[in-house]
This record gives sequence, structure tokens and C-alpha cells, in this order.
Amino acid sequence: MNLTHSQLEEILDSAMNSHGINKLFEIMLNSLMKIERKFFLEEQTDHKNKGNGFRYISGIGLNKSLRLAIPRDRLGYFYPLILELVRNQDEELAKLAYNLYGKGLSVRDVSDIFNDLYGNSYSKSTISRMNQDFIDEAEQWRNRPLEKEYPILMIDALHSNVKRNNSIEMEASYIVMALRKDLTRDIIAIEHIPTESASGWEQLLLSLKKRGLEKVNLVIADGLTGLDQVVGKVFKSALFQKCVVHLKRNMLNRVRHTDKVELGEDLKKVFVVGDPSYTKEQAIKNFNKTMIKWSKYSSYFKNVLNNVNIVNYFTYLEFDYRIHNMIYTTNWIENLNKQFRKVLKIRNSMPSEESILLLLSKVAIDKVFKYNNYPIYNFRFDKKLFEFN
Repeated sequence: MNLTHSQLEEILDSAMNSHGINKLFEIMLNSLMKIERKFFLEEQTDHKNKGNGFRYISGIGLNKSLRLAIPRDRLGYFYPLILELVRNQDEELAKLAYNLYGKGLSVRDVSDIFNDLYGNSYSKSTISRMNQDFIDEAEQWRNRPLEKEYPILMIDALHSNVKRNNSIEMEASYIVMALRKDLTRDIIAIEHIPTESASGWEQLLLSLKKRGLEKVNLVIADGLTGLDQVVGKVFKSALFQKCVVHLKRNMLNRVRHTDKVELGEDLKKVFVVGDPSYTKEQAIKNFNKTMIKWSKYSSYFKNVLNNVNIVNYFTYLEFDYRIHNMIYTTNWIENLNKQFRKVLKIRNSMPSEESILLLLSKVAIDKVFKYNNYPIYNFRFDKKLFEFN
């Protein structure tokens, strides 16, 4: 039967009004596959091969899933080309689910969005299955082999709420950022150990050695008690820099608001950066003078003077003055943790440590891709960082 253009339009308009675009699309796809099987069987040299019914799968429509009838042949040779479209849709949906999850949405949130867009076919378990390939990929990325030598490691813990046994508590995720020999940055470890401690960091650093890391020249971290001893134990030749910004912040929090400016100016004269003539000996001398001055204000400063191993706060002065501002603080990894927190704060808590690792890995992989495009060229001025004996 030959139909005119206007007759076809009338039929399509009628179908749209009575069945909707999803039904029309479903009819079209199923018809195309039946026609494709017809031509396939006509070209077969084995005339015993015939049509053998249909199998049914779901495809993506508008606010509704499509029921697609996949034609089969008796010998199992036929595979309709339209299935490539369906398969690509599944792959793209899986990527979308992973990206939405990586932006901080829960599995339930992703399921609700998919059901709004594509119909009621995407349960929490379906979305979880979609994520499984990416879960495996993220785990492989976290356990990938490492380079033998890194000039710098920056280490810090990120704390977030985790649900266990029907209760929610703050737990720690250990993060390690590295400067590579090509002057780019990398995130080489994300591990969840509920409580941050020196022994926890020892466990993580030893795991880096198992993955191939042999030597590090400088480790930068906050002032966690015992961390400097752990670093010296695992990487014997590594120098240790405690974060100056953390120390300054703690000191400024110990004085009145009206005294913060004066203390800030005093500390600026102690922790000098970018001056090639300023030495570690001068810095320690200036530090002691400042602590003596402020000891009259609070016993906190007296305790710092008598009990804190201040030498590790001035390790940065052993390196080229043009990189001081990049190595006397953990700012880089703090900025990374801000990106992590931005994603985590969308949720009140994470349902498991596995979900935290997947979420942090997704953010980290995206960040590393950007880091690799931006070498930090100032590090080329310091030869000491790149000498491995």
C-alpha cells in the first residue's frame, strides 16, 4: 500500500495523539529490527536458518522505558545493529550515574533523577550495579603501582560523617599528594582509617612502599604528634616540614582579637619566605624571641617554646627561596580537601567507607587529569629536591 506524504503525516499525528512519542519510537525500532532480520535471512546461504521469535529488553525513552522486541534467528547468527544504540545508551547512563554520584548525590538521588527522566526502571540496586564497573576501576586506581621516587609528599587527613551500626561518627580518610619528577602533581593515596594517628600514617606510608615507592626527599604535613618520627622511620632520608600555617593559626587563636595584628606581624618576621639571605638559624633565634615576648601574655606560648620541636617548622629554609611559599605549608592538599568537602557536604553522612572511597576517588581522578596539564616550573630552581642517592 502506497501512502502519500500527507497521509503519512496524518497517521503519525494520530499515533502521537493516541499512543505518544514513546510508543511510536518503540514501534519504529521494533519494525526496523524485523526488517533487518528479513534482509539478513534473505542473504543467508544456509536456507535452514529462519526467524525464531523475539527476546525482550528495555531501552531508554522519554519519561518511560521502551519495550524492545529483539528478533532472533534459529542459528543464533543475527544481531541487529540497533542494539549498538541501546548498548551505547547503557554505557552513557552508567557514566552519567557515576558523574552524578561523584558530584555528591546519593544512590537514591540518582535513582529518582533517572526515574523522572527515563521512567520507573532504575532502582537503587540498578544504579549500584551501574556504578560497579567504576567501583572496580576506582579501586584499581587507588592501588596502582607507584613511581620509585617522588621529590615531595604532602599528607593530610579529611574527616567526614560515616554511618556504622545505625550510628553516625566522624571518621578520617588519609590523603597523599605527590610532586612528580616532571613537576606535575599526583594524588597517590586515598585510604579510609577511622581514626587519624601516627600509627595510621605509618600503616599508609608502608603501603606506598609496597606499591613501589622507595624514596622521598621531603614530606609536608600538619603537627600531628609523632608524625615526624613515623616519616623518619619509613623514609629515612626524607626531610620533614611541619605546616607553618597550622601553627600560626593555632597561635592567633590564643590571643584577643585586638592583639592578632601585632602577633601576626611578629610571626611574619619569624616565618620569612622568598628571602635567599634568611637562614634557619636566624629563624629559630627570631622564633625564640617572639615566644618569650608572648609568654607574658599566655602560658601557651611558653609551652610552645619549651616543648615544641621547632626545627621541623623551618625545613623549608634548606631549599631554594623561590619555592619557599609552596613547601612551608600544606595549602595544596588543603585546597584538594576543600574540593572533597564541597562534594561531601551535600550529604549529612556517608552510608559506608566504600561509598566515601568511591566518591573521593572520583573527585581525585578528575583533579589528577587537570594536574597533569600544569607543571609547577618553579621547582626546577631547586636541585636538592631531585637528588636521589
